[in-house]
Amino acid sequence: MLVKSRIANTDDMLRETQCWLPTYAALCMAFLAFFILRNAMSLPGPYTEISQAQLRKQLIDMQTRTFNDIGAFIAKNDMETGVKAVLEETSIILRLSEDRLFTPGAEQILPAGFNTLNQLKELFIIQNRQTINIRGYTDDSPPPPGARFKDNRELSALQAANILRHLLAQGIEPWRLTATGLGELEPLFPNTTENNRTKNRRVEFVLERHFGKE
Repeated sequence: MLVKSRIANTDDMLRETQCWLPTYAALCMAFLAFFILRNAMSLPGPYTEISQAQLRKQLIDMQTRTFNDIGAFIAKNDMETGVKAVLEETSIILRLSEDRLFTPGAEQILPAGFNTLNQLKELFIIQNRQTINIRGYTDDSPPPPGARFKDNRELSALQAANILRHLLAQGIEPWRLTATGLGELEPLFPNTTENNRTKNRRVEFVLERHFGKE
């Protein structure tokens, strides 16, 4: 009787194994196919590289056309002496010297500076698919004794933030605007002469095309 019972138990185990073994095999094959497909998609191939290159070329072409339109706007509105436009691959930089917007070493926008910003606001409304990073820069001269700024980074950040607030008040969408204070970083010229320091004190509006908004 004991032998028969063991044989019966063995038969039951074989039947149970036969039931779940095909399912287990199918699951293993599914996992294997998933990992093969994932690895294949992650490998750089000629089609991926071509697609990325084409997209980048299209973006550069679009920004080049936008740059030309901005140049025409600046010329039409007699802003050429105060605003310099530069195209750097996919970014368009509008560069203004500090004295167009601020008294040197101060963060409050000048009355004439508001006029300049209002002209730029009209441009930003037209070019409504561009994000705008406002960047403040100084020279390497430290703040004078008793100044309310602990360093040039703080001064440039406050200048950029005040410009951002004004553009928000003028109706530019918040999602498009960011402000950055870079202080004496990234000088255009060596800070060896007063003329060079004047050129390094500036505000830049960096425009980049955004595809998430119409």
